[in-house]
Amino acid sequence: MSIEDAHRGGRHSLQLEQAEICPTCGGTGVINSNQVCPTCGGVGQIIKPRTMSVNIPAGVRNDAVLRLAGQGGPGYNGGPSGDLYLHIRLRPDPVFQLSGDNIETTLLLAPWEAALGARVPVSTIEGTVELNVPKGTQTGSRLRIKGRGFNKREGGRGDHFARVKIVIPKRLREEEEKLFEQLRSISDFDPRAKEG
Repeated sequence: MSIEDAHRGGRHSLQLEQAEICPTCGGTGVINSNQVCPTCGGVGQIIKPRTMSVNIPAGVRNDAVLRLAGQGGPGYNGGPSGDLYLHIRLRPDPVFQLSGDNIETTLLLAPWEAALGARVPVSTIEGTVELNVPKGTQTGSRLRIKGRGFNKREGGRGDHFARVKIVIPKRLREEEEKLFEQLRSISDFDPRAKEG
């Protein structure tokens, strides 16, 4: 299941194979008192494909187990059907990482956006929002978008954190290179100097 599906919850269609009592032998595995049932091969059950609709609660977590009462295999000797247990597994997502109730993404910034501040779009689990990047933002900073994280089972939402990664252009146009040269000549900033 995707992180987005787990966040939203709702009805999902499941395809599975389920054992049913053999209609030919009634689950005994034999017919005419001594012949092996040709339908089930003496097992007493046949496997049939089944599609069912399941309500997944919003905010379900990885490794959660959902119990569906009476949806399991047939009971022994004509007894009631057992329960079906769904073990939830969330697929890794290329954009969103789940951390408790919070969601984290990587936010790529140009050097000038990080230095001067900017307003940039950020993809959240429910669409794009505009985020204010403060002046002097550093690589590795986590910028918080309150209440835009994962649904909590007890109600409410976690937060969204955008981890900053400053990206340098691989190729500079002539004018851009001149501006960086000019910045180098006038700046006294030393990134390797010890602070304090």
